[in-house]
Amino acid sequence: MTTNPTPAPLLSGRDLLRANDLPVEGPIAWGRPVSGSAPGVFIVELPAPAPKVSIDPDAIRDWLSRAPGLRLDGTRPTVADLQSRLASFWLPGQAILFIGSSQKSVGARLAGMYKTPLGERRPQPTGYWLKTLHDLNKARIWWAPASDPELYEDTLLEAFIKAAGALPYAVLVRPGGQGRDHGLTAPLHDEIAPPVKVTRVTRVPDANEEAMLIASSRSNARPPIRVRKTTPRKVTKLPPASVGPSAIETPVVRRSSKVVAKGGPAMAPIHLTAEGLAALHTELTELTDRRRPEVIQRIKSARELGDLSENADYEAARKEQSFLEGRVQQLEQMIKYAVMIEASNEGGSEVVLGSTVVIETDRHGEETFTIVGSAEADAAAGKISFTSPIGRALLGRHPGETIRVLVPSGSLDYKVVAVK
Repeated sequence: MTTNPTPAPLLSGRDLLRANDLPVEGPIAWGRPVSGSAPGVFIVELPAPAPKVSIDPDAIRDWLSRAPGLRLDGTRPTVADLQSRLASFWLPGQAILFIGSSQKSVGARLAGMYKTPLGERRPQPTGYWLKTLHDLNKARIWWAPASDPELYEDTLLEAFIKAAGALPYAVLVRPGGQGRDHGLTAPLHDEIAPPVKVTRVTRVPDANEEAMLIASSRSNARPPIRVRKTTPRKVTKLPPASVGPSAIETPVVRRSSKVVAKGGPAMAPIHLTAEGLAALHTELTELTDRRRPEVIQRIKSARELGDLSENADYEAARKEQSFLEGRVQQLEQMIKYAVMIEASNEGGSEVVLGSTVVIETDRHGEETFTIVGSAEADAAAGKISFTSPIGRALLGRHPGETIRVLVPSGSLDYKVVAVK
């Protein structure tokens, strides 16, 4: 005979606050001003659990229109797709929808949440999943002042998870900073820049311009660039990367100075060599697999000491956690929008993105540079960005050419000795 598992106890916002010795205030209806002007924590809940979630399709449509870069598991979702994914996180036996905090003012934080349309980042996107609910107007808010709001927020969330077995519906980050695995990327409209349309123009110089071009090439000055009509090169994809938790398919662009914009994520591409991409994966793995658990453990250990008002270890661990999570997000975005520079066997006839260039100057003698993307630039290692003055001047050049580059100290003549 089988037995049904014991259902999770019904948690009340008021009781949860009281269980942590917090002075409870409220409740007040969602959307009404909250008088709490001090730092503290707050809980948004329904009057009673709802067996089924009611997600407003009109709200989802507005969300998709405000966030054109929003993706679900890597693809643009339909309204039904997004409704289904959000519904999968609903807890039918619980009334609590969200647990949050504010370091400055609970009232100001909630006022910002009220004013922020679904899909917008400003003034306050915290708990934005709440805006997808059709019955949000039935919700109520409990709050309490607290000397360390973040600590109490994590404590309340840990208590909820322990009792309910999952996060409240609209909480997207677990205690310790780990994000919920919901499959959504770029849910807010300013997380991805609008796409840039690139147009190539073909123009044949007239006789006077041709004469000026020849004269300028004889005088070591950089000649005007002739723009030729080109056919966009085919973009292929590598197999999913095998290193790191955020392994993705990385588009590859042939080594050419004639970079053509191609449809895809509406964000500036991050040009990386295979070595640079591997380094990002390695750093991300180090931060998520080793450093993150260490910091979380340090925070927990510091809490066990009791009073946190003068606990230097706790403050230091919190700051390190904030920096670490910011760097993790940055690395994930860089890897996601990486455009890898493919190695070439075409020989050294032209300086392109990814080329190693040997140059010679009267002032510094012979030097070697590798032309890389800005994310991988390291002057001390001889890696210069293709957007730097020297990088821009070298692109498209051939062995034997001499160019003049304006630098902060004046100008330098560079002779291209070899291209590898």
